[in-house]
Amino acid sequence: MDNGIKIQRELVVNWHITEACNYHCNYCFAKWDKQKNELMNDENSVSKLMDEIQKLPAILNGKYLTEFESIRLNLVGGETFLNIRKVTRIIHQAKQRKFSLSAITNGSRLNNELVTLIANDFNSIGFSVDSLDSPTNIKIGRTEKSGVMDTEKVLRDISVIKELNPSIDIKINTVVSSLNQSEDLSAFIDQAAPNKWKVFKVLPVITRENEVSQDDFIEFLERHSKFENIISSEDNDEMTDSYLMIDPIGRFFQNSILGSGYSYSTPIVNTGIEEALNEINFDPEKFHGRYKTSRITMQEVF
Repeated sequence: MDNGIKIQRELVVNWHITEACNYHCNYCFAKWDKQKNELMNDENSVSKLMDEIQKLPAILNGKYLTEFESIRLNLVGGETFLNIRKVTRIIHQAKQRKFSLSAITNGSRLNNELVTLIANDFNSIGFSVDSLDSPTNIKIGRTEKSGVMDTEKVLRDISVIKELNPSIDIKINTVVSSLNQSEDLSAFIDQAAPNKWKVFKVLPVITRENEVSQDDFIEFLERHSKFENIISSEDNDEMTDSYLMIDPIGRFFQNSILGSGYSYSTPIVNTGIEEALNEINFDPEKFHGRYKTSRITMQEVF
């Protein structure tokens, strides 16, 4: 019977491969005290972590009655593509194990080589775009010595990637904060034509600066209701304990139950992935919900 729910067979594991980033967004949650021993620096450690990740579907299917059959490794930063040599090494290791690949990027470092790499090797690519306004992007921290974030370049790169690989999924990630809550991104979304637009309420893990009320978050969503078929929105509760996230040194991490910073497992390559998974707060009901596709409309949510 078709009840509007489809079980997701592909397990998504989010590996934050580096904390390094050329931007300095003030509400970025990718902060792990600038660890020097990032796993991506050592090929043997990358291989060990990949071997452990490969065990996850069987572990989760046994514990939570999921039905995962494959793995998608989602590479995140920091800025994912700052070091193309190290990223290429990770891609090679993932493909050896038949993982599919996706990544999130701010787009600033993409060149012809990286655009081709993404089109050839990735099933999905996400771009972080919070604002189309340069002064707002400066306030957010999406700027570097060479200039403020160029959203027109992001659109050009998306166009080329689609030309090279028409079947690739394009995703836009937007964090709603007090700095951009009144903005209308419709023109950009129309041009980018993504398969999914993930809209997050700013998560006060590192700082409570630029928090936004639930009413303002909902207002932002309603302003963009023409995109309801592609929007996936998440408030703070929905983002808590519902992702499988690995930090740059190879630990599972979740938001601290105290509401500040993170709680961590021991390094996965030291204890094994099943033991590390048992060391973090993890909500199987939220996790189940994340891997289902529902036909609920924005009107029903609100």
